[in-house]
Amino acid sequence: MSKELNIVKEDKKAIIAQYKQHKAELKAEKKAYQLKQEEIDRKMTPEQKKEIEDKAKEIKALKAKEEEEKKAKAKAEKVALANELEGMTKEERKSFLENKKQETTLQRLNEYQSRLTAKNAKQRKLKEELEGRYDLGGRIHLFFHGLNGSKFCRFFSDGWLKLSIMHPALAHLIYMVFFFIVFSEGVTIVQFLIMLFLPYAFQSLSGQAFVWPQIVLWSWGEVGYDGAANMVWGIFNEPVVYGSDGQVLANGGLGNFIAFEIAVFVAQVINFPLQRNITYKSHGNPWYQAMWYFIGWVLISLLVNAIWGFVNPLLLHYMDAQGAASALYALIKTFITGTISMVIFFFIFMVIFPSGAADTSKDIARRDVIAKYGLDKASD
Repeated sequence: MSKELNIVKEDKKAIIAQYKQHKAELKAEKKAYQLKQEEIDRKMTPEQKKEIEDKAKEIKALKAKEEEEKKAKAKAEKVALANELEGMTKEERKSFLENKKQETTLQRLNEYQSRLTAKNAKQRKLKEELEGRYDLGGRIHLFFHGLNGSKFCRFFSDGWLKLSIMHPALAHLIYMVFFFIVFSEGVTIVQFLIMLFLPYAFQSLSGQAFVWPQIVLWSWGEVGYDGAANMVWGIFNEPVVYGSDGQVLANGGLGNFIAFEIAVFVAQVINFPLQRNITYKSHGNPWYQAMWYFIGWVLISLLVNAIWGFVNPLLLHYMDAQGAASALYALIKTFITGTISMVIFFFIFMVIFPSGAADTSKDIARRDVIAKYGLDKASD
């Protein structure tokens, strides 16, 4: 019995070693391919590189033309359908539209069944592969694969697949809104956590008020916690905040303003790639998009600061923003500024992060030029 166990154990070790070797070979092949592509780039002449650029532009223009023709065809079909419906009676029109709807539903149901079958087959194949592995990574992967295959998870995954096929526009909107809110709230929490401690790093500047423009809206009839005589509004409105003992608090003045802007900037640096790559699945120029993202962030920040410039003196006048209350103050500020920014950014992202497949024009052009000049052949 122990001999049999020993054999099984040795077999497992052999399988693990074989898998690691296979993984190392794949990694080596990938590295070799990358080195070969770098060598090809070094071998290219300026004329060949220009030829790739020109050809890529031609391919891109051709794709754009095909897309326009596709849209024109769809529009023509829509007009033809409208004309066809106009020549029908009310009953004929109703019957025609119902049949059309049933036909579309049947096509989508068939597509759903086809994709569900393919998905199940892929999952079964993956399970078989994972069961044949005995390394730690394989065991962990198999565990989560089992969770993914549970009735609870299958209910949601299969339901989402059906929704995405039966109602693609609705599924796309739900997907975008869900991930947009998750990531936006996530970075808002990060921003809030940063603001809990970062103002203390700039406390030496908290005694210097940062208010611009200083517009007096009214005079306070009573002395508040901030000790101010007037209600002052400004786009940048961070007055000096004093505690009950007369000491300058960290959540005010220039120090608090700098801390807040740093916290917001860090949050947006995290937010940008998440929204671009996951929520909107955009394949546009990242530097161009980052530029417009930054411009949008600056403009929205000015708007949000103008609103906060009115709310902030109200809070500081009626609220003792020190001790445990400082966390509530930071939460209110984060919620007000974060929520307004989030709503506006959702629509801005739809403009700067256009969805669609990645542009492969340059890759196709490069491949054609490499084949044309035999640049992928080994050198003598």
